[in-house]
Amino acid sequence: MRTWTRFSLLAGLLWAGPALAQNYHPNPALGEMLAKTPYIAQSNNAGGRNILDNSCIFKDGFSLSPSKEVAKQCDVARGTAEFTAKYGPPDASAPAPGGKTLLEYFLLHNDNSYHVKVFVGCADGKTETFAMVECKVEKNRAKPTPRKEERDFWKKLSPF
Repeated sequence: MRTWTRFSLLAGLLWAGPALAQNYHPNPALGEMLAKTPYIAQSNNAGGRNILDNSCIFKDGFSLSPSKEVAKQCDVARGTAEFTAKYGPPDASAPAPGGKTLLEYFLLHNDNSYHVKVFVGCADGKTETFAMVECKVEKNRAKPTPRKEERDFWKKLSPF
């Protein structure tokens, strides 16, 4: 190997380095909102009670929420400001394709760690948000169960 090639390889390895660990932290307002947010059902996901539960069902999976209108006119800056005022400042934010704003949160909720991406953008002249949640570390498993009417008779009597 030539000296220049070795130097380039070494410099590349040093520059890349190990990935920094994310600091997951509680955000009760955001966690409770996501715990009540439905997810978009797909043929490959088994389901969960909400977007957080559904994101933990498959390893390395994620879950999407349906879009939610936050303003009658297109104003991404205002929608972003209102979201951050209600749910706290994001851990990171950046512009996203299509004129959207991406707000990233590293959420610790019910002992599980989630990488939450909230997109704020415009559709049909209105400001909308939607979330993409990825379960990173699952400690408290919420297993999907059949709907109450599909359970055996003796299980219908149980609240679980």
